[in-house]
Amino acid sequence: MDNIDIELRKVIDAAIQSSVNIDEVKSLKELYISKRNSLKLSDRQIQKMLGMDAKTLNPILNGEAKQINFVNVIKLAHFLGISVNDLIKVYVPDLDSKQIGDIQRAREAGYIVEYFDVSILNKIKFFKSGSSSYEMAEKIKTFFNIETLYNYSEDSLQSAFSRTKRNSNDLMRNFWVKSAFVQFETIANPYNYDRKELIDLIPKIRPHTRDIENGLIKVLKALYRVGVTVLFQPSVEKLQVRGATMVVNSKPCIVLSDLQNNYPTLWFTLLHELHHVLYDIEEIEKRTYHISSGEGDLFLMNEEKADSFAQEYLLNESRLKFASGYISSPLSIEKLAKEWGVHSSIIYSIYCYKTSEWAFYNKYIPKMDSALQLLNTHPFERETLIESAKQIKKIIAI
Repeated sequence: MDNIDIELRKVIDAAIQSSVNIDEVKSLKELYISKRNSLKLSDRQIQKMLGMDAKTLNPILNGEAKQINFVNVIKLAHFLGISVNDLIKVYVPDLDSKQIGDIQRAREAGYIVEYFDVSILNKIKFFKSGSSSYEMAEKIKTFFNIETLYNYSEDSLQSAFSRTKRNSNDLMRNFWVKSAFVQFETIANPYNYDRKELIDLIPKIRPHTRDIENGLIKVLKALYRVGVTVLFQPSVEKLQVRGATMVVNSKPCIVLSDLQNNYPTLWFTLLHELHHVLYDIEEIEKRTYHISSGEGDLFLMNEEKADSFAQEYLLNESRLKFASGYISSPLSIEKLAKEWGVHSSIIYSIYCYKTSEWAFYNKYIPKMDSALQLLNTHPFERETLIESAKQIKKIIAI
């Protein structure tokens, strides 16, 4: 640190500690008058000492200054014997309502950029172009159905969020997880989770993969009745989310996403997350949520076992090996798929996952769109997540 830095530090440090009890100070002007009287100096003498004329000093003391030079704040803090922070605490209550409102907007802006990736949320049109901090705050409150902006970081998810550094990925992951959490709370599945019934249900899932338009919905309705709630929520930029498992109100909940955007991935993800429900639910409950993503598991759960469970259920190694001999014949693959009670795209998808021959067989693998016609409620385009949750409940609770 060079000499000029040392001198600057002395200038600022001198005003860091308050020599008066700030709790007993009613106003900045009262503190000033008390100091002036104790020193037996005139206003003019003090102004000369501080290098501030009456037009500069009096509006600050009266809470009428439109803008305050920071150097003048430090000068006044030195003279009054209080820290800059304490000076501000005393000064703010004397401001008019408009100025306090401006400060509140600035506080909200600071909070928003700390907890939200504004750039990405603008891109997905969550925030309208050119929104003020007030408009952003109102959007957040309405969307998450919270009373104040600051409630966003004051719930059971926050401890889980705070385990990682808040980079852009973390902010969007937190936004995505909280969005799902709010919807699950609103849906409020009334059925108790029954692990045995889930185990009995899983073998009945595979044939529904053959019905692209209605199969997934039918399975989600059945899962709902054994206490497992499932919804779809699109992934967002910088968030390689395939799926997630959460525990909401002591019940397992699953989120499906559109990473890779192909039909077999929906089923693979569902079975993957059901493995976590069956075998990792107690650990997930401790952490509130678990994400399966392209970046790997955040909490080091055994993702390979969950992947193996999903693949073995949909198409075991023996069947995959047999189908591989006919992979270039669409008619043969469709015949095998029908015999095994699985959609043919699942055979192609698992085969390509093993061989990376996507370029040859992608045309046999449909996108998710048809399967998601009802389930995709486009939650991030809604005014409030309550709307999205109610729509999902109408679909899966019947």
